[in-house]
This record gives sequence, structure tokens and C-alpha cells, in this order.
Amino acid sequence: MDRSAVFVDAGYLLAEGGRLTCGTTSRPAVRCDYRTLHRELTDWVAEHSGVPSLRTYWYDGAARGVPSADHEQIGGFPYVKVRLGRVIQGEQKGVDALIYRDLMTLARERAIAVAYLLSGDEDLREGVVAAQDMGVQVVLLGVPTRQRTNQSAALVREADEHVVLPKDFWAPHFTSRESEAKTPGTQAGAAEAQTAGRSFALKWLGEAQPDGRSELLGDFPRIPRELDLALLLDAEETLGSLRERQDLKREVRGAFWSAIKDAES
Repeated sequence: MDRSAVFVDAGYLLAEGGRLTCGTTSRPAVRCDYRTLHRELTDWVAEHSGVPSLRTYWYDGAARGVPSADHEQIGGFPYVKVRLGRVIQGEQKGVDALIYRDLMTLARERAIAVAYLLSGDEDLREGVVAAQDMGVQVVLLGVPTRQRTNQSAALVREADEHVVLPKDFWAPHFTSRESEAKTPGTQAGAAEAQTAGRSFALKWLGEAQPDGRSELLGDFPRIPRELDLALLLDAEETLGSLRERQDLKREVRGAFWSAIKDAES
């Protein structure tokens, strides 16, 4: 049976989707309704391909490889696999290699006939060519841009088809966090911030290796940059934007350290 699969580079999606709909490429400044986006994208692919879907693969970077709240949510959707690279100095690493591996495996095993790739990175060009050599059609999906392009020209040339889905497709799924800012009477407080920080710490402890815990404690009171970013992004899922809330950031970080130390005592 012929089937399709979707390969989503979350870094490209969130940066370009945020730029298009909210005027920013900053991930903390944008909220994405992943559930409705996944459903709409799956429906569009099914109609375009005319064949059943195998699954969607979602690729993103994660601080020290620890899934964020977003990753946990997305991974819970039916027929979705989350693959995580690393975030190092604010940049995701290893994501292209994960996409290449899955694309090659599915092509080699003849598990799919059509691959839908949502990305813009030229490093994926060789993977596209190799999959085509094994009989897989590759459709490159894109997000519109006011700039000349947000996808590699070489990647576009290699794809069997290039489809830039219109703004109307993406806009319902993206919201500016600034527009969701809570009114003074309903702003998140210290208790909620402490809960968020502690919750992230417990999740991190469940994933971390013993040497990773020791390394983190050795950095006290500094939280490594990529881990701090993941902590604050996770907290913003419940607290809203923390951009102007240094007080709540301190509460989140303090609760994080408290939970880490409690676990080690």
C-alpha cells in the first residue's frame, strides 16, 4: 500500500510562521496551536497525496535533550513521532541528521511513496536526492515570506514539487503572546511561577543522567543558557509571556534550583 509521511522541521516552522503571522521569529514571543495545526496539515497532505498517511515526524532541538512541555504535548498526538536534537548556544544541532535518517529508513524499507518535507535547509538536499533514487516522491512545503525566499534554492530545485501554503493556512494557528498578556488583575503570581519551575525541574531530573545532575549542581547558581531558555519557555506555557516579568523569572529559577537540591539531599 502506498503511504505518505510528513517531516516537520520545527525550527523552520516556528520561525517563519511567527514572522509571517506575528512579525517575529522569536519563539518565546509566539504561541502555536499545535493540535489544530497538525490536524489541518494532515488533512491537507491526505487530500494532496491521495494516499493514506503513515505518520508525522516532528524534529526540534531541546536543551540537554530534555523534552519541553510542547514536545510532550506534540508527542502525545496520534501517529506523531517527536525526534529531538540539541540546543547549543541558542541554535539547534543534529536535527537535519535525524530527518535524513528517518527519510532514508522509510525509503529503503519502501514504507512510503511520498514524503512531505516542511523545511528550508540546504543540508537536506542530499537526503531528498537519495530518497528519490529509492523511488520516493518528495514534496517540499513552505511558509510564505515577504523576503525573496526562506528556503534553499537548491532544496527547492531537487524537490519533485514545491508548495508554499498561503498565509490563510498558517494564521489561525499562531498567536502573539504579547496579545495574550494578562490584565494586571489576572497576572500570574509567585506561587504559579514556583509551581512551573519545580515541575520543569522534576521532569528534567527524570531524564538526566547522574553525571548531568552533578555537572548542573557544579554550575550553581548559574543555569546553563540552553537549559535556562527551555525552563522559561516551559514556564511561559502556563504563565504567559515573561519578557517583562523579571520577578517571575526569579521565582521560576529559584523553584527550579530548590527542586534540584531537594532531590539530591
